[in-house]
Amino acid sequence: MMKNLLFVVALLSVALWTGCATGGGGHTGAKITVTVSTPQNQNVVGVTLTLQFTAVVSGTDNTAVTWSLTQSGGGACTVACGTLSSSGLYTAPSTPPSPAKVDITATSVANPTKSDTVEITVLPITVTVTPGPALVGVGLQQQFSAPVTPDAAPQTVTWGPLSGANCPANDCGTVDASGLYTAPDLIPSGGSFSLEATSTIDPPNWIGVGNVTVVSSRMSGPYAFRFSGYDSTNKPVAIAGGFVANSNGTIASGVQDELTPAGHNRCAILSSSSYAFNTQNNHGTLTLKTSSGACSVNARTYNFVLNANGDGQMIEFDAVGRGSGRVSLASKSAFNNGALTGGFAFGLSGTDILTGKRAGSAGFFVADGAGNIGPSKGLLDINDGAVATSSSNVTGSYNILSDGSGTMTLVDNDHGAATYQFAIYVVGGKTTNATNPLTLYMISTDPLANKPAVVGTIVFQDKTQTFDKSALNSFSLSNLTGVDSTGSHTQVSLTTASGDGNGNISASYDANNAGTIVAAKTFTSTYSATGSGRYTVDWLSPAVHFVLYLTAANRGFLLDQSSTAVYTGTMDQQTGSGFAVSEMSGTFDAATGSSGVSGSSQVAINLLMTADSLTNFKVAGTQDETDPVQHQGQTVTAPTNTMTSAGTGTITLTAPAATKYVIYALDNPSKQAFLIQHFEMIDVDPANMNPTIIFAER
Repeated sequence: MMKNLLFVVALLSVALWTGCATGGGGHTGAKITVTVSTPQNQNVVGVTLTLQFTAVVSGTDNTAVTWSLTQSGGGACTVACGTLSSSGLYTAPSTPPSPAKVDITATSVANPTKSDTVEITVLPITVTVTPGPALVGVGLQQQFSAPVTPDAAPQTVTWGPLSGANCPANDCGTVDASGLYTAPDLIPSGGSFSLEATSTIDPPNWIGVGNVTVVSSRMSGPYAFRFSGYDSTNKPVAIAGGFVANSNGTIASGVQDELTPAGHNRCAILSSSSYAFNTQNNHGTLTLKTSSGACSVNARTYNFVLNANGDGQMIEFDAVGRGSGRVSLASKSAFNNGALTGGFAFGLSGTDILTGKRAGSAGFFVADGAGNIGPSKGLLDINDGAVATSSSNVTGSYNILSDGSGTMTLVDNDHGAATYQFAIYVVGGKTTNATNPLTLYMISTDPLANKPAVVGTIVFQDKTQTFDKSALNSFSLSNLTGVDSTGSHTQVSLTTASGDGNGNISASYDANNAGTIVAAKTFTSTYSATGSGRYTVDWLSPAVHFVLYLTAANRGFLLDQSSTAVYTGTMDQQTGSGFAVSEMSGTFDAATGSSGVSGSSQVAINLLMTADSLTNFKVAGTQDETDPVQHQGQTVTAPTNTMTSAGTGTITLTAPAATKYVIYALDNPSKQAFLIQHFEMIDVDPANMNPTIIFAER
């Protein structure tokens, strides 16, 4: 009995000793961990706003914590740092502390030596009025929006007033509670004025201001345009041209070059041509009439959507055919041979008229400013229906007229001095750096001489860049359009990639390959620099061999050199991270790019994006569509949409039809007033065997 009693006492002693060592949790105190987190891992908070912190305690049954608030780095915190409740609810002060960073710490009750700290930044509320500055045509309506940062701040504002000379007398127009501005029928006598949006967060009132100018017309002056599509019999058509728009809805003059199965035509654009805006400031109709008999069709009508800079996208909207293109405000200062000086890269796509197969080309040349291409040797790569050729000895000549139109000849000295003729149309830009590079539209004019009928763009090559492996040293977004093995359906993809500047790339892409959907598929690749901004790289998975001509770091033209798909597309620099739902807020114009086959639908869309949480934004708007029947003014609705910090997401339409798109944001928000300026998207519905890439711009 005595032995049993001693044994029980011993067991009780061990139990008591163990319990004391664990702080009452039944486990060793050293194993306790504390982890602090916030919703969506927020690390910033706006003044006066709240942020709920949570603490997860493991290694003990006692999960209680005590919360503490300190200046970043552990210093004593005054009332300027805000307040922190016993449940971890942080309330920011009315003005940011100095410094603006504070530490939130949760300490285990079971073991006070165990804690976790999260640093957050308190920021003022910033309201950005977009578009701004804005040009609005007389009598037209412009939808404004006002994203509020930090991203978690309530995206609600009060609109008005309009501030400027004579504005109290409604001389400046009106703005409603949603930010829809209606311009007066006459240009305000006081000139430009400001439009205010005030955050509902108070105190104080946080105000964003946008500058507004009412003009007689947003379309005025010289323009260049390019277009590719199909006629009413599904035969390919390509056009490039230029015109001068009067501010009263008429066209003063113009000229265009046209490619059809019958060959090349050049014709004048008549003064009976016209344009008109509907009630929306960025949406209208352009009708270009040509001299009788000179072109295959004497009038084509395009519906266009304009961005904030006055450039736009357009789709054909008539019974003649269907397709898409781009119209750009041109700069007269570049309407001369001297403007074309330095290195240029180009990318073109189209059709071999003789075989009906898809074709593309890309290259590089050096212009001397006096009409000569050379003496430095240029480069040319062609994929004509899966027959690829390359040349490293290209010379030629060019001539730009005073109206911005011109001609260019490229001579391939590696293949029997083969000559390629083009018409060119100057858009504008500079030959100093990559910020605003000189750009021209380009179209072949000799397609029946056993040469593909192609149209595309020439871009100045940044002369400050060393085009070795280091030029692919960051994130990029690439779009590609090609055809399937039958040649009757399209294949499109969007790829985000990261180059290490040393020959290696890691990437992820989404694709719709004639109804076969590829979702977030990763691949790795290597690349080589071959000189003059030309690179070779394997893209997608399974790998397709491409040439890439850069115009700047991580930016250029892609051309498939190994498959019947004959992929063509562009690469643009992207930030790779730091995107947010609120940065999608605002108005965008969007339209389809070159489709590759006649069966693709074409759309031109006005979009209004509105963030309603950290994880969701709403989409509303109107669109014009040809499929091939024309549908004008369709309502666009998408209530549930996403955007990740990497810039990828989805838009799910409920109207005009249930459709899901994958979207890829392009711009670096830290350099664009915290707003995404461009994004690209593709339809990922397996029933759509002829998808297109839709390009959207603010």
